[in-house]
Amino acid sequence: MIMLAAALAAIAAWLAVRGPMRPPHALAQARRLLSALQRRMLSRRRRARMRAALRESLAEVVADVRAGQPPERALTRALADRDGALAPRTLAAARWGGDVVGALRDDARVAAQPLLASAAACWSVAATQGAGLAEALDRLVAQDRRAEEVRRQLEAHLAAPRATARMLALLPVFGLVLGIAVGGDPIGWLLGTPLGVACLVLGLLLIALGLLWATRIAARTERLL
Repeated sequence: MIMLAAALAAIAAWLAVRGPMRPPHALAQARRLLSALQRRMLSRRRRARMRAALRESLAEVVADVRAGQPPERALTRALADRDGALAPRTLAAARWGGDVVGALRDDARVAAQPLLASAAACWSVAATQGAGLAEALDRLVAQDRRAEEVRRQLEAHLAAPRATARMLALLPVFGLVLGIAVGGDPIGWLLGTPLGVACLVLGLLLIALGLLWATRIAARTERLL
C-alpha cells in the first residue's frame, strides 16, 4: 500500500508542474489525502514498535524491583538503556526525583501510549497504598502481551480485506495497460487533455479515499480491543 501511495503521489507531483490544465484545488486535495494515508500507516507502525519497547522496559523494571532495586532506579535504568526516547519526561522525573506518576501520564498523552497511562496508575497505587509495584506492573505487562497476541491474530484476519482494497486500487492501472494493449493511448489522453487531467485527478482522489476508508475501518476494529 505504501508503494501504491508513493506511485500515486509521484503522479500527482508530476501533474503539479504541468501548467494551467490541472484543477489546482482537486490536485492539492489528492496530494493531501495521499500524504495523510502515508502518515497514518507510518504512525501506526511506529506506535506498535514503541508499545513493544515500552512493554519490555516495564518487564525490566519488574525484574529489577524484585531483585531489590528501588523503583525509580529500576525505571531510570530501563528507560536509559533505550536512550530515553520512549518516555523522556518519565526518565527525567525518575532520575532527578520528580513526579513519576505525572511524567508517565504526560508521556502517555504525548506519545498516545495507553500502556504508560496504565503504568502511571500502578505507580500511583503503589506509592499511596503500599501495594506491590512489581506485581502490578507484572500483571500489566502480561495483559499487554496477551492483547498483542490478539492484535496479531486480528492482523491476520484483516489481511484479506486489506489485500482486496489494494487490488481494487490497482485495477485502474490494469485498465491503462489493457487500453495500451488494444492500441489506444489512455496515458496520452489522461495527461494531454483537460478532461483527461480532470479524470486522473478524480481517480486519484477516489483511490486515496478508498484506501483511507479501508485503513480507518481496520483501525477502528483494532481500537475495540
